[in-house]
Amino acid sequence: MNRRLIATLLVLVISPFFIQNQAAQAKSKSEQTIATAPNISIDTSLYFPSKLPAPAIMLAHGFGGSKDSVAAQATFFQTKGFVVLTWSARGFGNSSGEIEMNSPTAEVADSRALIDFLASRPEVIQQAKADPLVGIAGASYGGANALLTASQDSRIDAVVADITWNDLQQALYPQSVLNSSETGPFKKVWTGTFFTSAAMQHPELGECGRFTSEWCQAYKDGVSAGAPSEAEKKLMASVSPATYLSSLRAPALLMQGQADSLFPLNQSLKSAEAIKNITKAPISLIWHAGGHDGGTDETSFLNEQSLKWFERYLKNQKVEMPRFQYTNINGAISVQDSTVVPKKFASNQFPFEGSTFSLPLQTEPVFLAAPIGGVPTALSAYPGIGATASLAGRVMPGFSAAFLPGQSAFIESKPLDKALSLVDSSKIKLRIKSSTSNATLYLSLVVKSQSGGINQPGGIVAPIRLQNIPATGVEVIVELPAVVLNAAPGDKLAVGISTTDQGYENQKEAAQYVITALSPLESRLIISKAEKSGTNLWLWPLLALLTLLLAVAFVLIRRPKAKLTESPKQSLVHVSGVSKVYKDGYRAVDGLTFSVERGQVLGLLGPNGAGKTTTLRMLMGLIFPTEGSIYLDGKRVFPGSPALSNLGSFVEGPGFLPHLTGRENLNLYWKSIGRDEENHLDEVVAITKLGTALDKKVRSYSQGMRQRLAIAQAMMGMPDLLVLDEPTNGLDPQQIAEMRQVLRRYAQDGRTVIVSSHLLAEVQQTCSHAVLMHRGKLIASGPMEEILKRDDHSQSLEEFFLSLIGDDLVIGKEKR
Repeated sequence: MNRRLIATLLVLVISPFFIQNQAAQAKSKSEQTIATAPNISIDTSLYFPSKLPAPAIMLAHGFGGSKDSVAAQATFFQTKGFVVLTWSARGFGNSSGEIEMNSPTAEVADSRALIDFLASRPEVIQQAKADPLVGIAGASYGGANALLTASQDSRIDAVVADITWNDLQQALYPQSVLNSSETGPFKKVWTGTFFTSAAMQHPELGECGRFTSEWCQAYKDGVSAGAPSEAEKKLMASVSPATYLSSLRAPALLMQGQADSLFPLNQSLKSAEAIKNITKAPISLIWHAGGHDGGTDETSFLNEQSLKWFERYLKNQKVEMPRFQYTNINGAISVQDSTVVPKKFASNQFPFEGSTFSLPLQTEPVFLAAPIGGVPTALSAYPGIGATASLAGRVMPGFSAAFLPGQSAFIESKPLDKALSLVDSSKIKLRIKSSTSNATLYLSLVVKSQSGGINQPGGIVAPIRLQNIPATGVEVIVELPAVVLNAAPGDKLAVGISTTDQGYENQKEAAQYVITALSPLESRLIISKAEKSGTNLWLWPLLALLTLLLAVAFVLIRRPKAKLTESPKQSLVHVSGVSKVYKDGYRAVDGLTFSVERGQVLGLLGPNGAGKTTTLRMLMGLIFPTEGSIYLDGKRVFPGSPALSNLGSFVEGPGFLPHLTGRENLNLYWKSIGRDEENHLDEVVAITKLGTALDKKVRSYSQGMRQRLAIAQAMMGMPDLLVLDEPTNGLDPQQIAEMRQVLRRYAQDGRTVIVSSHLLAEVQQTCSHAVLMHRGKLIASGPMEEILKRDDHSQSLEEFFLSLIGDDLVIGKEKR
């Protein structure tokens, strides 16, 4: 068959697909303006997938945005086989009308009119006359629209709502005293931020921009009076999902952010509990690491979870989702760069379904004062910044911007005897006495470390405002913020109390308070487990087959002569035929093989450029070997390998916070890597002989003490393998001799130390065994005594090494 005939056949085969694809591209998106009410026109975009008809998804945007704000998400769902409708809400973008904060007679009525529009489209699957197969999703302002529309219109078949409110009054005037009829302090900074951002889009319309006169006046009253009128309370209730959730029948996925002082986690708890207990609609809940305050961006994860929800309820696919998922922000440590990375957990229980947990707190009263005019003001969280200011409390013992001296106090537990994780809100009963008849206070659940550091999760507070307090005081039950909180053994849980907060309208008159805990801290504990992977279960057989094929291809193509070897079980470390070739062709390590047994102090030796550091990087799972395998305690080592949890390392010099003590630096490091088991600090201190220096500021340390503290940090948790790269750099002879004893003591109980160095004479005195490298190759290995006996003319390790390589000390290409 000649080439021209083959080309002709290919054109005939491919052309129909090409033409179809061109047609699909031409119809991938349409723009149009839809009249949803008299004098109201809504600007919309309609995205079409390649296969039609298809289920539809409506995407509502956040406050201050437009349909363009959700274009990327729309494209994501479009590529997954959904028709997607986006629109600019009235008062935003190119849509007309005034902002009524998702009123059922305004924005929600517009959404219902858009469902009518989808019911007229042949591209959308129709379940019945005027009833399209449709889901709705949104975040923040758009999330409220999604919940309200689904509650008002039974044609919605699935709903996804992220970082939104349950009760707008409780969000803007939060009152954390249970069963109180009084509103809490005005959340002035967040409210002002949103109001201004919307009003300034159209300054030519006056001070309120496109807000209706009712909402404009409500904001003004909040600023001037610090409290809403009865009419304004009704106005906020009219746009709160809490008012309508009893009518919701669509399966609901609720997502809320931990970094969110605008709509904190408690808001999603209220919505989830109402849906579960009242409507019985299918529901799942996710607490992610993002939110209005920033946090960790989990957009990809949330899009995938939303996709699963819509595939399950709009496409009838068999997709399993946990009832509750949450991100533990300090859940794990990256083996690539030692940074703390979030970790996903799943549970079949909602937080409000957990078992009862009670923690006794101190019963002695605490004293604090409110300053005149509410100044100076504590800072917990701030729009777009979150808890950045309060992070100082973690590393500066005794100080936190959220708890100013004299204006704050802590009601503490005793030191915990075991690690504790709370994923819920908590309650406590208090007696509050005030020198005046009023009180405005901000409470939160915090962790106080042994060094005095203060961790306030997310910077979220629970405000309370009390009036007409009798002289004998008043007893109240306070609901603290919902949090994902981790405490280590030795930490204390505490209820932190402040009289001011930058984000709220504070009390202007001076006052003194006496506060006493009348009950233990009460919360609930759920059973959860870490999630392994987000991959659909049906993919596992395919992935397993693909992995097998790739492995076979790797062996046949990359390693035609090598044999796979199992790690000798008696060896703690086994390096088998390892090579590393960089992209420029430079072979840093070439066919390296050696074993290290328990109890040895092994020197990985050679001049600069011998391949020592590259070997250590492969051993620590930082890079892949080009060829060969490395095993630690019989387990394969690779980036992310579980075997690496049994390895401690110190590479490229110590780095510590100089204003903290050595002990505080070590405790901070242990918490930062997300480990909750025993840190064996006492044993580490005994081995390194830090002594009283442990409780001195690091800025006062000598170079030798800094090196010793770095070794102690690597020893935390007492791993079986300790890897040290040039640990004696910069030390004087006496300090080197002391370091030598430290390493020997560590290996006495069956643990192993690998030391990389180019100082052969020093290592000869330190190590029991040695591996000598030159130009990436192994030139000698074994017990130090045996190596020295191999050459009768050599009196030292250095002389023996030079006898092997002669004068070849040039780094780089092989000597010719």
